Amino acid sequence: MAQMTRDAVPESERWDLTHLFPSAEAWEAERQAVQAALPDIEAFRGTLGQSPQQLLAALSLADQIDERLERLFAYAMLERDEDTRNTAAIQRYEQVMALVVAAGRATAWIQPELLTLTDEQLRGFLDAEPGLEPFRRLIERTIRQRPHVRSAEVEEILAETAEMAQTASNVFTFFDNADIRFGTVIDSDGTPVELTKARYLRLLERRDRRVRRDAYEMLHAPYHAHRNTLGALLTASNQRDAFFARVRRYNSALEAALKPEDIPLEVYTNLIDTVHRYLPLLHRYVSLRKRVLGLDEVHMYDLYVPLVEMPERTFSYEEATETVVAAFAPLGERYVNAVREGLRSRWVDVHETVGKRSGGYNLGVYGVHPYVLLNWGGTLNDVFTLAHELGHAMHSYFSAANQPHPTSSYTIFVAEVASTFNERLLTAHLLERSTDPRERAYLVNDALESIRTTIFRQTMFAEFELLTHQVVEANEGLTPERLMTEYTRLATEYHGPDFAADEQLAVEWSRVPHFYRAFYVYQYATGLIAAMALASAVLSGDEEARDRYLTFLAAGSSKDSLDLLRDAGVDLTTAAPYEAAFATMAEYLDTLEAALSETQG
Repeated sequence: MAQMTRDAVPESERWDLTHLFPSAEAWEAERQAVQAALPDIEAFRGTLGQSPQQLLAALSLADQIDERLERLFAYAMLERDEDTRNTAAIQRYEQVMALVVAAGRATAWIQPELLTLTDEQLRGFLDAEPGLEPFRRLIERTIRQRPHVRSAEVEEILAETAEMAQTASNVFTFFDNADIRFGTVIDSDGTPVELTKARYLRLLERRDRRVRRDAYEMLHAPYHAHRNTLGALLTASNQRDAFFARVRRYNSALEAALKPEDIPLEVYTNLIDTVHRYLPLLHRYVSLRKRVLGLDEVHMYDLYVPLVEMPERTFSYEEATETVVAAFAPLGERYVNAVREGLRSRWVDVHETVGKRSGGYNLGVYGVHPYVLLNWGGTLNDVFTLAHELGHAMHSYFSAANQPHPTSSYTIFVAEVASTFNERLLTAHLLERSTDPRERAYLVNDALESIRTTIFRQTMFAEFELLTHQVVEANEGLTPERLMTEYTRLATEYHGPDFAADEQLAVEWSRVPHFYRAFYVYQYATGLIAAMALASAVLSGDEEARDRYLTFLAAGSSKDSLDLLRDAGVDLTTAAPYEAAFATMAEYLDTLEAALSETQG
């Protein structure tokens, strides 16, 4: 089974980049226009304290350039990700990244100059000029970041490093998506299947353990072969994080990632500690897998096969969209209609094609619309991915529709709430319409998998990420051998006594792209924990809870992340949402064990 080429995909199932720019020539004209506009910012240097109106003019110009840059960046990145072998698209991406660096250099003096004014002066300007209201959050954040903002000269030098700082991530992206091929797996029925990352998870769901093991070993082979190079890349990425933390006078890279959004470090460390207390639930689940699958020991490739055997079902993309739209009904007509319009308007690039970036993501573009990348395979997991990415898309859509540009982008901390919220709606919808006890058990198993992969697995990633950064910050040497040893230790500790490590497991860290985005992954876990609490309230029929949630979607970054979630109805600084999530997992386990006993009986 060969991969599809892009020209074989129906136009309706490819995103439409002409909504951003009608042509590459139009993109290039705008790039040059933005480049020419950058010197205009310099005219405001030294004048921000003259009056509130002068400050408004300077911030407005910088924001307009930033918005135009977002569109330029979106076009270049989306076009590159359609086919990572497209040299013209790669060149445009490199050009826009250079322009982003130039814009950062041109505006680097603004924050230091703002901080030459006292807090009282800045707040007085906000009170005196209503036009500054969209920039209130920026100014308040600047005040809060006063200890970590350097001189204008240092800030300009830091801005110069932005492009270089992405080198490790960019090298990994091209290696991971464009340079490696995995080979061919012989499926259970004897059919040769060219292994891709999208097909990998489908093969891990096969009942035939030989197929699962072959896919697992084949996927990890190139990463194992290049473990020294990949270890050097990850080390370089962590060194970058440590460098910026030191320069900005943070105590650690973790603090540098969390403090600007006013996230207490305890939210991160308490998540790890709490998950450790509930590891017996995961051990229980792994032991259940061992018993039901009849295994001597459980390997990583045994964790994805459904415990409840169902006839293999493939979802068409059209069927999947109808299913997720129906699942979103508890959020009301406005939400559902917005989803339908997005699907009709070619927001989504659906199919896996040769050279296309793997995985899935949403990219919101202010003043245009969100763009969603998928690699459709037709499995139930793909249906959940569609619901997940549409959650991100609707968050982007409603925030852009209700916020001015400066506060339209939601923070990373809340980014995974809307996506995993939609997964909870989809699970509830599928369970509600199912009358087959076996199918219901299958869906409960799937819900358990979501908790395993999103709360436990991402927290394990978060602990590994914290450890690797601490090693770099202590100048202890982050060798490939240490990366493999520490990752294996954590994976074994998380999965319990019935889990077996192998050489492929030891290099699993080397294929995780999120490790190049410092301290991102823990937010998958906190996001699902928050989403479980919020979705439970909405699914109960509480209209006030639904309205609070829709208000949250429209709030962008108009408040601190924890405050936005508190307004929506969940407080992640308390134990309650965590305990509720693990109580739900325990209930799922009881339900699944009872259903399996009944089936076997």
